[in-house]
Amino acid sequence: MVKKMNLFHKIKVCALLASVVVLMFTACGLDTFYYLDSPLYATSPVTTDNEDPVKDFFSCRTNEESSTGDNYLYFSSSSDFRFLGTEIYYKIYNNLSTMRSVESSVSSMISSTSSYSSAADYLIESKGYKTLKTSSGSVFPLVKAGSSPDNRYVYIRLSNYGSGEDYKSAICVGNYVIDRYDPSASLNVDGVEVFPRRNSNSAYGFSFSTTDEANPVPSRDDSDVTYSETTTEEGVWYVDMYAVSVGRDASYTLSYSQPYLMGAVKIVVSGS
Repeated sequence: MVKKMNLFHKIKVCALLASVVVLMFTACGLDTFYYLDSPLYATSPVTTDNEDPVKDFFSCRTNEESSTGDNYLYFSSSSDFRFLGTEIYYKIYNNLSTMRSVESSVSSMISSTSSYSSAADYLIESKGYKTLKTSSGSVFPLVKAGSSPDNRYVYIRLSNYGSGEDYKSAICVGNYVIDRYDPSASLNVDGVEVFPRRNSNSAYGFSFSTTDEANPVPSRDDSDVTYSETTTEEGVWYVDMYAVSVGRDASYTLSYSQPYLMGAVKIVVSGS
């Protein structure tokens, strides 16, 4: 009789535990994972050893059309998840080896990780990469999704080169490969043309100078800077940049694609 009672109680306890587990999953639900395809190649990623200043620009292509991925599925008004657009993340370094170490880690994560979002999380959460701001302040994402899926080319030049218009600091978005400033493709916010600015202060540009208050030399305390006590080259900074596809679910939780490396540029401080 005692053995029967023990068995009965064990069954009751197991049934109760099972009910609790089912209730927990029913009440809380499992996290839904949304897969986003990363931005695409447009022109060769810029490199810090580039000797032609004309080529010192960043580029990518947004990934929205059905022919290049599945992000187009998240344009539907019936979807609980929405594709928001393409965001740009960057970080400023004074040590080239430190920057390249981060790039190497990201590349390894993209090629071998079992966690799809780990590379973007690593850049944003662990390494503090910041969204590129504009002369009008924050724009998120920088390249917003249109009313329908449409792959577009993105061109970003951080600092002016020469005295003409072709190679001035700019953000351009168009349906063709862009390799210089094009006023017809220049990014506009509320009808006003905007230009790239630093996240730490949207009044600051990237033409680092000791004499220009609008383009101050980066500081170790700036939120968009990874500062090393040992500099690669005195008076030289490196800006590393990635593009990421961004989406949002019904609870306003953001999801990110794998990051696409747009490259890095070398910026020499002027005015000294």
